[in-house]
Amino acid sequence: MSLLTLKQKNKKKVLRLIAWKKKYEALRKEEAEREKDLENERSEIQAIEDNVRNIVKDAISVSRDNPITADPEYNNRAKVLGEIAESKRFPGMDWIKVLVEFYFSEMEETGKIVRRTGEFVGPDGRQTTGEIIRLGRMTSYFKLNDGTVGFLKPESDGQRLVAVTGEGDGWMYSDIKDYFDKKSDILPVDLSAGAAFVQMTKSLSFSEWMEQGGILMYGIAALGVLGFLLFIERIIVLGTKSKASDKIMGQIKDMITKSNFTEAKAFCSSKSRIPTCQMLDSALEHVGHSQEVIDSALQEAILRQVPKLERFIPTLALFAAISPLMGLLGTVSGMIQTFQIITEVGTGDPGQLAGGISVALLTTYFGLCVAIPLMIVHHFLKSQVDKIVVDMQEKGTAFAITMLKQQSGVAE
Repeated sequence: MSLLTLKQKNKKKVLRLIAWKKKYEALRKEEAEREKDLENERSEIQAIEDNVRNIVKDAISVSRDNPITADPEYNNRAKVLGEIAESKRFPGMDWIKVLVEFYFSEMEETGKIVRRTGEFVGPDGRQTTGEIIRLGRMTSYFKLNDGTVGFLKPESDGQRLVAVTGEGDGWMYSDIKDYFDKKSDILPVDLSAGAAFVQMTKSLSFSEWMEQGGILMYGIAALGVLGFLLFIERIIVLGTKSKASDKIMGQIKDMITKSNFTEAKAFCSSKSRIPTCQMLDSALEHVGHSQEVIDSALQEAILRQVPKLERFIPTLALFAAISPLMGLLGTVSGMIQTFQIITEVGTGDPGQLAGGISVALLTTYFGLCVAIPLMIVHHFLKSQVDKIVVDMQEKGTAFAITMLKQQSGVAE
């Protein structure tokens, strides 16, 4: 074979190689485009799956605390929704069909009034059978064989209906009974989906309330009782104190003008329940001294009287400040315990968690209930003391002027 022939064959192979390379590059480019399209489709599919799963979660939330779920006809839907939510496979048309049927049945049943005989937990806490009326998904009612009527509320999973304990207004039960007996077309409706039933629950006694709040409740109660006793003591003490009337001050001025200092001192001593007279009694011991000495004696007498008048009042202010802080401490402690429970058992029962938080907030509520009245009585007592002190300063100034005029021989 000649060299020329070999070169021609080699050239053909090079050209074929170049063509295959171009085809390979085109296929690589097409592969990249297909992978990009595939990734976009995967994102769209994932978005669809996430949306469907979110709708399933919403449907499960709707089915809970729902009187429709407690109906035998729909009692299985919570289980079906739960199985769908736990499934790992891609949601297909069968899922979407279940969800569509769920929401359509929800809309349809919301506009119905259903009367049936069924089982529920009665007011005595036992499973019983009676007549049930369901008004859409808002309110359910029961009637026992003995004629007892009342409201029903679904449990947290919506599987059973439970009689609402506690007492409401009598007209509500009368209207429910008349509707069961087909004597009336009026029914009391709970538009809050069960929130109004909280007002009908049995109220706790004070001792049960204190026990639920914990040991800090007793500490706050002790502050409240002690503060009340201090308030009573101050009211009694300050009630015996009175301001010096213009008539009394006129008599004292007349005695001083006539230089009857001994008589004026005896008169002031006889009015010991009047702080102003006690102050003047001390100042009359310095008759004949300079004006500065008398002013200092008056000021000293006022300073001696103020602590007696303000006794225990700062303590009331302290109690008013400590009470809400103790309540906050109890709430923080209760919240820590609640979150520990969440860590251990999860958030499966919202009612239990709400109850724990409610108990935790009791101490703050009680602390504020104690602190607010203490702050009010503290302000009241402080204002009473301020009035007495102002009266002492006013009358002390008038006394000093009278003494200055008498000593200087200036007639009034």
